[in-house]
Amino acid sequence: MANYEEKESVLLRVAKYLIPWEGDKPAEKIRKLIFLAAAIVLIVTVTILIINGVTQAEDNQRNSELNSIYHNGGSNSNVSSTNSGSTSGDTSVVISSGDENSNNSTQSQPAEMLPSLKDIYALNNDTIGWITIADSERTIVDLPVLQTDDNEYYLEHDFDGNPSRAGALYADYHAPVTATERPANIVIYGHNMGTGEYFGQLFDYCNYSMSTGDPTNISIYKRFPTITFNTLYKESTYKIFGGMLVNVEEEYGEVFPYHMIRNFETKSEFDNFCAEVLDRSTFINPDVDLKYGDNLITLSTCSWGYGTPNIGNGEAQLRWVIIAREVRDGEDPSVDVEKAYYNPTPKFYDAYYKNFIGYGEWEGRGWKEDIIYGYDG
Repeated sequence: MANYEEKESVLLRVAKYLIPWEGDKPAEKIRKLIFLAAAIVLIVTVTILIINGVTQAEDNQRNSELNSIYHNGGSNSNVSSTNSGSTSGDTSVVISSGDENSNNSTQSQPAEMLPSLKDIYALNNDTIGWITIADSERTIVDLPVLQTDDNEYYLEHDFDGNPSRAGALYADYHAPVTATERPANIVIYGHNMGTGEYFGQLFDYCNYSMSTGDPTNISIYKRFPTITFNTLYKESTYKIFGGMLVNVEEEYGEVFPYHMIRNFETKSEFDNFCAEVLDRSTFINPDVDLKYGDNLITLSTCSWGYGTPNIGNGEAQLRWVIIAREVRDGEDPSVDVEKAYYNPTPKFYDAYYKNFIGYGEWEGRGWKEDIIYGYDG
């Protein structure tokens, strides 16, 4: 009985020390309230970290399983569809002819889904392809690309349709990628995850970032100058020709609407878009020339800082964007990276010059216009 009373007394003393109690002085009550608030914040933070850690582990495991299915050539027979997507089962596929005079010149051939993607598609019919940037020692990205009827769903849902902070990689819904059509510029979005998943490593291409400290260092581009993006019906390699830091809020300067440019009706439209990209690109490679009729791919992810507040209204105000063009029929898919150089004058936005470096403005074009075939400026 004595031990019980003693134990009760200890608990009571601890409670009185931590919790506001009758008879406490005002200063003592304030101290206790501050302590309790801090304890609650700590508990909530730790809980969130644990949940995020578990979710991340599950997410990584699932992505590993998808990788295994894809890279084993779709040999996994124990799959079933979990999502009725928008990709059609048409029997013909339209591919670019490489005609310099028209972006819409095409030829048809029987469409047979790539074996490596059949099981991935069976798991989620929103699958339109698979994107890979990797070498034998490092993987930048190696994941399925999805597309549905909006740009919101896969921002907050994973491949299997589960709510997810990491989301999934997805193509802009405004321009469907199907067996019979594709836009001239496929825009693919993905979260910039601190863990490196999804598009979390794309910013390593930015030689002007604070992490490199040396704008002349374009080693990541030289190591990974190409992207493999296979749609359900076609294998393709793309040569990267630009990486740019783009503002999305008018209050911080010019907004370049790269994500709204999906097709080119004229050579002038194509040329001007590529020129705008090269003006902003932090690296240049004359070996990757550009020609009206080329198909493009754009990878877009969030970025923070660099003259803008880190978070504004809960959203990043910058985008880091990688743009590449498809290897043409009969073209060597390799890239001569020794011709690449850092752009001494990439075009940024007002807030970058004013708040990040404290002075300056765009000094003009840092690349030769013959990179774009027939460009007249």
